[in-house]
Amino acid sequence: MPRDREQAVHWFTLSAAQGNEYAQFFLDHMDEFHDPSLLLSATRLLSSLAKLFEDQQQKQTAQADHIDRKRMRELRQKMQAQGHARDEQIQNY
Repeated sequence: MPRDREQAVHWFTLSAAQGNEYAQFFLDHMDEFHDPSLLLSATRLLSSLAKLFEDQQQKQTAQADHIDRKRMRELRQKMQAQGHARDEQIQNY
């Protein structure tokens, strides 16, 4: 893909206007990057880090929703003691 500085400035400007601090950083320091591959590498690194953080957040959320068997049994016993039917589904809140 050919490199187009004007297009890069355009897209970084749009992204920075939406609050992307990394895009603003690249706009502020664009003249300091002499080798365009450095800018590309930095952009890919930031993208990879963002993906890592998203994945980690999803894992933590999934773990928070998990109830082990012992706790599930205790919860079912409490529900039955309160008069709920034995086969009534337990809702995740």
